[in-house]
Amino acid sequence: MLVNEHIVFHIIHVQDAGGSMVTHMFGAYFGVALVFGLGVKSKHLPGKQRNTTYFSDMGAMIGTIVLWLFWPSFNAALLYNDVTIQGRVIGNTYLAISASCVTAFATTTLIHRGKMEMIEIQNATLAGGVIIGTICTFLIDPWVAVLIGGIGGVISTMGYGYLHPFFESLGFTDSAGVQMLHGIPGLLGALFAALATLADNTNYMYSYHTQWHTSEECDRNRGQQFGYHLAAIMISLAISMITGLITGLLIKMPCVPYVEREDMLIDHDFWHIHDKHHDPRGERGKRGPLW
Repeated sequence: MLVNEHIVFHIIHVQDAGGSMVTHMFGAYFGVALVFGLGVKSKHLPGKQRNTTYFSDMGAMIGTIVLWLFWPSFNAALLYNDVTIQGRVIGNTYLAISASCVTAFATTTLIHRGKMEMIEIQNATLAGGVIIGTICTFLIDPWVAVLIGGIGGVISTMGYGYLHPFFESLGFTDSAGVQMLHGIPGLLGALFAALATLADNTNYMYSYHTQWHTSEECDRNRGQQFGYHLAAIMISLAISMITGLITGLLIKMPCVPYVEREDMLIDHDFWHIHDKHHDPRGERGKRGPLW
């Protein structure tokens, strides 16, 4: 990830303050490739261990609320040397994440015929913060941030409602639905930022005297920067998938502690569980330590 950031920021000279591309998209597709390397399919994971309860969903919603409140500070954290840009980032992020919250509730109600799905609300309401990450430093009109965030909420909710079950039926494993919150919105956010560079060359990024690129030595027009931005997206995808696949293959090596596929969603092999009488593995759980 650090190598990818160095290439994107210091060699290609494309900025991504909120991490739509180098954090969210990179991590999501790294995880997808890692699962392929492990060879774990959704059918290998017991359904009863993937189900949530009312109380676990309510607890997870606390995390969603905290993330929703503080996401703007995440996007603006690295811009501590320019309070003007920090204010712009916070404003754009709040507009986008508010829009995604509204569209997520509306979309999940439409998909489920008047009812709401908890996993969609827990995640898709945050999609605006992900999708605005690359473009949040740009001097855009408020309606643009609202539009981008709203699109993120719709895409993420529909992904959980339709794409996730479809991928699961094909054997694709994404136990947390990371593609729907981080992968697809992160990719779309990077593409929106690329289109913004192509649309207007007077849309400043870091201050009123700094344009799209990150180095004063760069002398690029809109089309050139658009091409470099697309190159950054493709390189990030390539590095994330290749390194994820290699990591998955390394984890399968004999020298690495092995966990049964049906036990991958429980914690008993790595944590002291005080409620030992409720080990879902039954007698299989009475084996020695992995190390």
